[in-house]
Amino acid sequence: MNKRQIIVLSIVIIAIASITIYIELVMKPSHIKINSNKESPFAIYIHPNMNITMDNRPVVIPSQIGINKTLWENHSLDKFGVPGMPMDEEGEKTMPGMAPLYATNDKGRITIGSVIERDYTLGEFLKIWSGIDLKHELVNATINDKPVDDYRNIIFKDKSQIKLVIYSHQ
Repeated sequence: MNKRQIIVLSIVIIAIASITIYIELVMKPSHIKINSNKESPFAIYIHPNMNITMDNRPVVIPSQIGINKTLWENHSLDKFGVPGMPMDEEGEKTMPGMAPLYATNDKGRITIGSVIERDYTLGEFLKIWSGIDLKHELVNATINDKPVDDYRNIIFKDKSQIKLVIYSHQ
């Protein structure tokens, strides 16, 4: 190769590199943003509160509903929750996934952490938990102290106060 060919080849390589960098840095679609600049992976992250009494006795809503396998009966909504992930580089320890409706304490605070925006209901939470059978019970429900006809269709809202008063047929 003569000197002139080397110069032409160098100019072509620099031009191709410059065009590639320009496309990657300048022309990339600006409407595509990773995670929409949110700090959380969730599209919805809210905390309603629930209080349950049965025959005038408090019912504890256990911590780990929708997290612990023994408190996670129904998996129909799993695709909207958080999948499990490795906790170490070797992939030997894994953090379990979570349903989009879960409880992290036993004080009645429910967490809705969903990767999509949609309404979630008390009925869906009760299916995930499956720890209380209300099929043959009389249930009076309120949300923010307002009576509700069908407790299963209560839509969770942030900081809402849900009360279920259950009368068993004993």
